[in-house]
Amino acid sequence: MHIKNLLINLSNLFKWGIVFNYMITVIGLGEIGLVTFKEINKVVKDVVGHDIDAKLIKSLQQDKLNVTFKFPKKSDIFIVSVYSSEQVIDVLTKIDYSNKPLIIIESTLKPGTIKQIRKMNLNCYLALCPHRYFKGDKYHQVFNLKRVLGGIDKPSIKKAYDFYLKFMDQSNITISDIELVEISKPLENAYRFVEIAIAEEIKLFCDKNNLNFNELKKMMNTKWNINVKEARTGIGGKCLPKDMNIINKLMKKNKIFKSAIKLDKKYKFQSK
Repeated sequence: MHIKNLLINLSNLFKWGIVFNYMITVIGLGEIGLVTFKEINKVVKDVVGHDIDAKLIKSLQQDKLNVTFKFPKKSDIFIVSVYSSEQVIDVLTKIDYSNKPLIIIESTLKPGTIKQIRKMNLNCYLALCPHRYFKGDKYHQVFNLKRVLGGIDKPSIKKAYDFYLKFMDQSNITISDIELVEISKPLENAYRFVEIAIAEEIKLFCDKNNLNFNELKKMMNTKWNINVKEARTGIGGKCLPKDMNIINKLMKKNKIFKSAIKLDKKYKFQSK
């Protein structure tokens, strides 16, 4: 048994050896950032996490995690996983760029943020790889799902791609123009918002006409290209409403997104 464990450890060292040569810092330890930190920490010990929430940091330190309240200005690789575009910009102003670090933004950005970052002329490799995560789905979390990746230049793309290959299968990484990657994340959540709003409208109809929504949904979903979503207590959480608002403001003359927002408000009111 000892020999078997030794071989496994040696295999992991060989697989992750390149990463061990670098200091990795995860900025933002909310739901997404903390999961990312823990996944990296499973195989890379030289990784530190940072958050501005002192109570959170104290709690995580009690769990023996290498986290700090003080901003770690210098690192070889920064993974930025804060909540808003404004917070991303704030983080970028605090980093020490003397060693030209690799910065990977996993936060959802408002379209136009990358253009703003370009104007900062930072001495770094910079890439965007928006997180994809659903707490209740253990099969699609952090690294075991498809992700999209873009960089401000080819060297940045290569650096970031090589980093993610240490944790992900290359078939799960799609590389594209960074501005397209930037808008894809809020758009996919806005699309999801609309899908749920459609389910909510069907549910309202069913309730009004004394029909079984779940049974109706089940029958509709027997068709290979139909996937009616669940209608619960309304669209909540942080990401979907936030990203829908981003897209609704960006596409000012849209019809469907505006209708979905109104429908969700109606559904929440009538479901009380």
